Amino acid sequence: MISSWAYLADKTFLTQVPLEKYKEILKDENNLLWVDFENPTEEESNLLRTEFQFHPLLIDDCIASHSQPKIDEFDKYFFLVLHSCFFYTEKKDEEALNIRELNLFIGKNFVITYHQGHIRSVTKNRKLCEHGCQIMTKGSDFLLYSLIDALVDNYFPIMDTLSEQLVKFEEELLSNPTPALQAKMFTIRRNMVTLRKVVGPQREVIGRFMRPGSPFICDEARPYFKDIYDHIFRIYDITEMSRELIAQDIESYISSVNWRLNETMKTLTVIATFIMPLGIIASFYGMNVEIPEFKWGAWGYLTACGWMILSAMVTLLYFKKKKML
Repeated sequence: MISSWAYLADKTFLTQVPLEKYKEILKDENNLLWVDFENPTEEESNLLRTEFQFHPLLIDDCIASHSQPKIDEFDKYFFLVLHSCFFYTEKKDEEALNIRELNLFIGKNFVITYHQGHIRSVTKNRKLCEHGCQIMTKGSDFLLYSLIDALVDNYFPIMDTLSEQLVKFEEELLSNPTPALQAKMFTIRRNMVTLRKVVGPQREVIGRFMRPGSPFICDEARPYFKDIYDHIFRIYDITEMSRELIAQDIESYISSVNWRLNETMKTLTVIATFIMPLGIIASFYGMNVEIPEFKWGAWGYLTACGWMILSAMVTLLYFKKKKML
């Protein structure tokens, strides 16, 4: 599906611009054209070659949708790859984090967005265009800012969700460490690592817009990109900090499991130690020894029980003295 908008030099705002008008609009540098390719067909993707004449390798990157965040600069435009994230709370933890690639071609008077599937930042700006031309009145660089700003802002709810899960699991970690909890901790760590791999390169890409010299980003727009850079730098720091916390939590989980195992072994050892002298006394009569009850009567039985009680008391006092109880 292709959607398009144009803000002309005479302040005319056009929606769903016909394909045959693209070249006419692009002839004037004071116009601005935004074309959004969402789930494009092969025929629609060919428009990148025929109408806009972008480099074939860049078009292949768009279709493949496996590129890392990057920026490639050319004489008349630059190509930008970013990633949008969404967290589906209703799905399983290992399937909740969804990463989608957003490809952008930015020139002096055009912005082309190309993506597979729904991307919230693009949808948000498309709705803004449905209600007016405000985001297109200041040029392609400010339209680019609006798209990236919405994309980066969508990271914060994801970070909040993962942080809340992390706090919840940390509380369970101390009270009831289970293998299922460990699996959830590993899932959060995997999600954090995925976000870090996405956010890290994007931080470097957006940092390029802060430097002077780019013919497509005006000086007036640079402070806005600086604000985006601050946001994504903060997100990157959160992923780093959360990754370290998860590593510590996993170590705490292992330590907690080992402690519980040691306590269990300690309890079993104490029980076995208490039973040992009792078992020795009782089993002694399993040999060819006359049983006390038969030789001494009731006094023999009480004597055997007394030795058992005495041995248990001595064992108890020994554990108390060694502070093992």
